[in-house]
Amino acid sequence: MNEIHVIKRASRVPVGWLAAGVLALAALFALTVEDHAEAHTTVSKVKPSGSAPSSIRAVSVSFTGVIRGGSIRVFSSGGRVVSRGSGGRDPRDATRLMVPLKKGLARGSYTARWKIVAADGHAQSGSFRFRLR
Repeated sequence: MNEIHVIKRASRVPVGWLAAGVLALAALFALTVEDHAEAHTTVSKVKPSGSAPSSIRAVSVSFTGVIRGGSIRVFSSGGRVVSRGSGGRDPRDATRLMVPLKKGLARGSYTARWKIVAADGHAQSGSFRFRLR
């Protein structure tokens, strides 16, 4: 008996196509990671910035994206709390924290300390200084 054996050759993907596929996946991964990294919320504006009249009524910090919530407190140079309460997210602007100030603040340096939970769930905190004139 003569047997005929048929040997099938596995189809090969050309190396060029394989390399292109790997590069495409790497590029897609890099773009995804970059978009995620850029998605973090950052401070876009603080008010007051620098110096302000002693008659200001509130302090605020705005962010580049929506925040879930947070707090902001203002302290005198001696460490005394001069804000009324812990403030919170502005009901008219989901990207801003605000806190009212106590009346009759003296001229001098003050520090605002804030904490937020950004829309992506990351907790962040920071501070800024200003002067009342």
